[in-house]
Formats: sequence, C-alpha cells, structure tokens
Amino acid sequence: MSYYDLGQELVKNSGAQDTGTMDTTMQLDITSVYPNIYKVELEAMSFQDLATTFTDELLQGCSFSNLEFALVDYITSIVEPVGWRAVWRSSKESSILDLEYDFIVEVVNVSLEKLEAEVFLKSIIAADRNFLNLETLRPKVKMDCSLNVPLTELYVISEDDEEDLYQKTAVAIEHVKFFLKHISRPWDGEDDITYSEEVLKSRLQLFFDMKNNILPKTMISKIKSLLKEGARVQKELHKWYRDHNVSDSEAEINEEDFMHSMSLKRKLEKLQAKMEMLENPVIRSFVTKKYSPNRPLKRPAKSKPVTYVVAKEFTSQMITELSIDPSSTLEFEHNPEAAFKYSSAGDKIFIFPGTYQCDTLGWVECEIFVKGIGLNTDIVLEATGNSDILLNCCSQKVEIQNISLKAKAGLLSAVVVHHGKIELRSCIINGNEAEIGLLLLGGAEAILEYCYICNPSDDGIQMRSLSSLNMKSSKINFAERHGIQIDAESGLSGQSSTDLTLSDCHITNNGGHGIFLNNAPITDISLQRPSGDFSTMELFPWIKHKIEDTVMDHNGESGIGVSSSCKNKSLSDSTINTNGVNHDNLNYSALSDLLNEVNLSVDYQDSVNEL
Repeated sequence: MSYYDLGQELVKNSGAQDTGTMDTTMQLDITSVYPNIYKVELEAMSFQDLATTFTDELLQGCSFSNLEFALVDYITSIVEPVGWRAVWRSSKESSILDLEYDFIVEVVNVSLEKLEAEVFLKSIIAADRNFLNLETLRPKVKMDCSLNVPLTELYVISEDDEEDLYQKTAVAIEHVKFFLKHISRPWDGEDDITYSEEVLKSRLQLFFDMKNNILPKTMISKIKSLLKEGARVQKELHKWYRDHNVSDSEAEINEEDFMHSMSLKRKLEKLQAKMEMLENPVIRSFVTKKYSPNRPLKRPAKSKPVTYVVAKEFTSQMITELSIDPSSTLEFEHNPEAAFKYSSAGDKIFIFPGTYQCDTLGWVECEIFVKGIGLNTDIVLEATGNSDILLNCCSQKVEIQNISLKAKAGLLSAVVVHHGKIELRSCIINGNEAEIGLLLLGGAEAILEYCYICNPSDDGIQMRSLSSLNMKSSKINFAERHGIQIDAESGLSGQSSTDLTLSDCHITNNGGHGIFLNNAPITDISLQRPSGDFSTMELFPWIKHKIEDTVMDHNGESGIGVSSSCKNKSLSDSTINTNGVNHDNLNYSALSDLLNEVNLSVDYQDSVNEL
C-alpha cells in the first residue's frame, strides 16, 4: 500500500533541509520541514497476508456493531501509550483552525475507549503556505492545552527513533487506517453480523480489483460514489440520532421527524444492497462486462483470421511443426494473455511449452481455437493476478486443447462459462485451492474429453440450473467438497432442464460426494432421503442425465448427495442476503434481471428529493 495520501509534499519533503523556523516562547512554532515518517507499504502485501492479518489480529470474530471496540483492543495492545511524535494531518471535522493544516504533535496518551490520542501541539508545518499569514494563527492555538485527535490522522515520526521503538505503533495505526478506508462500510454499524472471512475477502478482493484497474474506470468511480453517498446518509442519520436523543425512551419524536429517519434508513439499505451485490465476485464479473466499453483495437483491423504463436523463444522449426497454411497471417507473443486479448472470430492460438504467468485471460467473446503444442503438463497458463477468474467465456463456441489452466487460492474459479459453449480436450484444470475448477452458469454448455480437474477448495465442477455438461473419459479428483455440484432449477418447467452426460469418467478421492444435487425442491424427494448410485437421479425430473461406465468411489461421502429445500422463490421476489447474494441462486437469465436492479449511477439531486 502506498503511504495513504498523506500528501505528495509530505513524502517529497520528508527529511528536507530546514529553510527556517520561527521560535517564540510558549507559542506555536512554524516550520517548512516535514519530518521523516514511517512509510508502511501495506498495499505491497499479498491478498492472503492482508486477509490473515485482519482476520486473526484485528477482528478476531467481532460483529459489525462491535468493530470499534475490536479495533481499540488491537490498537491498545500494540501502540505505545505515550512518548512518540507524529504528523497530525487535520481534517475539516478535527481541525482547530478554519482550514486543514499539518501539525507536529507529541502524544501523551492513547485512549482505551476510542480510536483517539491525546496530544500537545509542537509546530505547524507550512511547506507551501505564506509565513506571514500563518503568524495570525499563533494566538488561536493554545500550546498549554492538550487535544484529542483521531489516531487515523496521525503519521508516526521516525526521527530520533534509532531503535525503531515506534515502528510497531506505525504499522498498527496503518492497519486500522487501511481497514476503515477500504474494508469498512458506512452501514456496518447497523448490523450485528460477524465479520466472517467470506465478507472480509470479498471486500478485500474488490479493493485489489479497483487498485489494479481490473474494473472499468466508470465502474470504479460509481462504486466510490455509492460509498460516498452511504457515508453522507449515515452521517446524517447519526446526527438525527443525536439531535433526537433516541436512547431516551421518554423523548418525543413527531411524525415528520420519524418519517425522515425511516427515509434515511431506506436510502442506506438500498445503497448497502447495491454494494453487497458488487462485492459478490460472480455478479461483479457481469457488471464489469456490462460497464466495459468495447475492447479498443490496439492493432490494425484484420482482414482475415490471424494465427497467434506463443512461446518463450521462437525458432523457424516451430512454424514447420504447426503445419499451417503458408498464406496465414502470423503474430508472435511471449505470453498467451496478449493473444487471448487481441484475438477475434476465427483466430487460432498455438502455445508452445512453458509456464506462463497471467494476470487474467480476460473475456473470450468470439469463436476461437486454442491448442498447446506438446504435453499438456508442460504448457501451463498460471493465474498470478488478483482477478476473480482466470478465464471468462461467453462465446457461441470456444475450443481449447492440450493445455493446463492453473488457478490459485483466492480465485472464484479457473474457468467460468457465462453462456455459449466451451469444448475442452486433453486439458488439465488445476484449481490449486481456487473455490471451483469449472463453473457453468445457466444456459452454458461444456464438452470435456480426456480432461482432468483437480484441487479446488470447493467443487470440481459447479453447474447452475439449465446448464449442460457432457464429459467423456475424464477425471475429477481431490476436490475438498464435491466432484460435481448441480443446482436445482429455480422455476420448474417441463420444457427446460439441466443436462448431464458422463461416459467412462472417474470421480474419485473428493472430500464430499462424487455428485451433489443442491437445493432440490422438496416435492422431488421421497420421504426417505435418497442416496446411493446413479439411479437416484431418476427421482428428479428437472435433470436429464445419461451416465455410462463411470466410477464414483473413494469419496468422503458415498453415492449421490442431495440437499433439499422448499420451492425456490425467484430472485426478483427474494430479499438480498446481507452477506451478499448466494452464489447457488445465480443463473444467467436471473442475473440479467438482477443487474437491472444494480443502477450504479448515484443521482445526488434525486437523493435529496427522496429525503
């Protein structure tokens, strides 16, 4: 993390030579020098390290409503209570003067109840201000009285701290600043829900996606608008609470004031719902797509399909091995990420052996053909960035042969097929602790032949309702949960179904069931909960299946698993879970309707009129 907007001048002038200090006894010193400070680079930490720090050290299972107490406990267990100096970057709310100034202060006490510190002012920093004008401020500043200032506005000075006694203090304060700025939400205090690892990671992932410009700029600016508007509404709501003394049971509140408070709450709930949808990685992928402009052509428009050749190094023999048309247009790339990015309908991508680190392979929207030249174990496309998904597909047909796709911990899925069809032959999908190996959303189709899916933290393959999977001579191993999870259809219909075809497959050594039917309507389940062999699936009319010569053993749970529910309500009729939208209820058509509810534009005039 860069050093939090303390101002370019603070870092730029840190340690600069003094151009003059005006001394007066018992009056505020005026200096043009910014002292050296501890620069804590939290943004340089990995996603997992930050998540672990916040989960294990700051939060420790606290609820939203108890966040401040948890942060105070964390601060007081690490921060030195007295004896250190800091730069205080005052804000409009905290400044003792008419404008915001930077001060050098000495800390004499750290509060045990609030995120505050008691300080004495030592000098005002005037790097870019007129000294003569600042002289008029001296009488307004009382040097003999202490002030209580927010800890999050303090930046620990490193000068004269030769043994780095206060470095831990600086790091602890930066942890709290980062959390309050990037993870906390204006509406959190209204809920008594635990800061679960799932909530924390989804918000942290959103921060990284915004920081790394994975999301469109228009979407980032509108997310910031949502949070800014939420902070404004929450501030107004807190002011209403104070003005009307809501803790006093005998206080009288007239109808107009009461309706105003309810209007504020409804406004906050709407903003909360929109943000929680965007914090959901699957929905964010769709919204990203919705708000992404058409991909700019960075190369001249192509008159005919192009063949991309990807390799660490190139030789003339490679072209001979490809056996392509001599008149073909060739382009050479050292990383498949660029080839996927620039490809268009009819293009081919040939990848030679090597391990290629990719932030993301992006969105494949047109019909392309991808093939690895050599052993699939030697051609590895490895996720290294902070994207939620390595490869997104939404084309009528994408064909990929003879490569390995390797995800990583923290990803939602190695491959997501949003709609259209993907054909995978002789491919390896290594979840590598990503949640899912292959995710098929409603209406999507996948054909797998001689493929191997392994090592996801949840399921090898997840099928949303109305998707289709045809798998032949393939294996699913070492999923921590189920080999294949299939979601029930949300609206039962005789004209639509989820399709599963397995031939000569092995679904073995998984933590849960080989196949798991999720959220099946209770009307489909006999009084005796079914479990056992593939004949179990005959009980469910919403899934069409054909299973031949397939082995499903040595899993943590035997047979086919089933979870039941009452008949599902449609997404449009259901309320949004405060922890985000349940992934299990998502399908493409429902998402299309749901996204219409995610109006990211915040019209401030409409907001004022509504209130």
